[in-house]
Amino acid sequence: MNITLFGYPKTGKTTLFNLLAGSHVEVHAYDDGKREPNVRTVPVPDPRLDRIAAAYPGKKKIAAAMDLTDLVGISFGEVKASLFLGHLRKADGLVHVVRNFADPDIPPARGRIDPVADIRSMEEELVLADLVLADGRIERLERDLKKMKDPEGEKERELLLRLRPALESGRGLRDLPLAAAEEKLIRSFAFLSLKPLVHFVNIDEKDIPSVRRPEALFPALAVPAPSGPGRRIMAFCGRIESDIAELEPGDREAFMAEYGLAGLSAPLFAAGAAAFLDRLSFFTVGKDEVRAWTVKKGASALEAAGAIHTDIARGFVRAEVVAAGELLRHGTLQQAKEAGAIRLEGKDYIVEDGDVIYFRFAP
Repeated sequence: MNITLFGYPKTGKTTLFNLLAGSHVEVHAYDDGKREPNVRTVPVPDPRLDRIAAAYPGKKKIAAAMDLTDLVGISFGEVKASLFLGHLRKADGLVHVVRNFADPDIPPARGRIDPVADIRSMEEELVLADLVLADGRIERLERDLKKMKDPEGEKERELLLRLRPALESGRGLRDLPLAAAEEKLIRSFAFLSLKPLVHFVNIDEKDIPSVRRPEALFPALAVPAPSGPGRRIMAFCGRIESDIAELEPGDREAFMAEYGLAGLSAPLFAAGAAAFLDRLSFFTVGKDEVRAWTVKKGASALEAAGAIHTDIARGFVRAEVVAAGELLRHGTLQQAKEAGAIRLEGKDYIVEDGDVIYFRFAP
């Protein structure tokens, strides 16, 4: 899972990055001219993995990984021309960090604090970047199709021509009813307005009670619906959470209670990251390790095998599958097999969240 944090300058992107990654990157480095993105890989906690691993004390436990990238602030109106556009397109999901805090020592980059306007303008910029990409591709296709007939190219052109009016009107592609085959046809373009998007709002201390219901802070956004398909609004108080992160674990709860903070950004975000990205987790028990993996919802057993290694997918014979709950009820894979709880599935089997799978394959 690859998630990229981006936004306008002075919003607290690197602060959120540190909170999510458990890192200590200098938050003012971008002000001093740094341009290289901050990158960290962090494990995604899963209680099911902990319980499965407990049944195999001699094996190493490996959680699914989440790659986080923190980009330098993008100037207003510059997303379509940003040098970091490639990072945004490569991401599985986008986190737009939005400022809603006052600090006289950190003047807002755009001269005022207006999270609603920032959210709307950033969504418009993502759509505009997609429109530029779609127009360029349509132009190339039309030029190529004049020289040579290509049924696949014609399909792609027709689909892009159908999508373009939505982009021209400012609508994101995630709001359109795309069939699976259509999504597959345009997947290689990595359209930004088709990616899952979280608007993560950095709030003042006085708004901390709203962390659990951030949409209540922005009733004006209820109609444009940034919380609609593929979108979410979350909130964090960077100043307070950064202070909490410096405390010993045993002291954090009292500090959180003092500020009325029911939860911290990192565990809340990690817990919902898979659902936000429309992914699910499955588990494997190997010779030396118990491991969690993530795949897109709707992935087949063959695709899950390929997520582990292309050789396993290439030589796929069958998948031995048991739900995590069933495995835990019986104890181990061997005990589940003896109880007849393991199913044999073929390559077209659709993986379910929490499946424990042993892949049989021919080397």
